[in-house]
Parts: sequence; structure tokens; C-alpha cells
Amino acid sequence: MIYRPKQFGIVLRNARMDKKLTQAELAETLDISLSYLKDLERFRNNPSYEVFEKVIRYFNLSADTVIYPNKNLANDTYLQINHLLTRCDEGQLQVLLATAKALIDTKPVTDSDDD
Repeated sequence: MIYRPKQFGIVLRNARMDKKLTQAELAETLDISLSYLKDLERFRNNPSYEVFEKVIRYFNLSADTVIYPNKNLANDTYLQINHLLTRCDEGQLQVLLATAKALIDTKPVTDSDDD
């Protein structure tokens, strides 16, 4: 697994600030040193797997936001859907997958298609 220190630091800092936590509070919660947390947020260090997992679980984040960053991170609709997906059971995920595939596979009707 390849970590991207900059992406991880951005996600970590934004998640911490969204929860209105200080660096000291989060460091204590994650059971890491304050200096290590600061280094992570400043892109000076890679997280250990254990810390990576703690952060993802604590903030209920998708690991994809760090491992496979993309332009959708700034898209509120994408983020809301992504968050809701974490609350779905397997059956609900299958329904959503089939729906998404159907939406994507549906060819839009244009005026020239009516002829």
C-alpha cells in the first residue's frame, strides 16, 4: 500500500478541524505523540498502518480518499454519497450498485434519436 503523506495530512487535518478537535486532543485520542501528529499534518511523515487505520476508523473515512485521491474530494454530493455507503449493509450496497450501473449504462435520449 502506498501512502501519500500530503493527501493523508490534508485529510487528517480537515477531519480533525471538522470535529473541532485540537491537535493535542486528537493525539491523545489516537494514542500518538503530539509531535508525530503535527508531522503527519505537515506532510513530514508517513503514518504507520496502525495510525492510518485508527484515523480512518475514528473519523469514519474511506481509505480511498488517501490511497486513491481524486477530484471528487471537493464535491459535496460525492462525499455525502461516500459517507452514506459506509452505513449500508451488503443488500443495500448491491441495490445501489445495480442502480448506479443502470444509470451509467442508460444512453441519454437526444433529438436525433427520435428520427
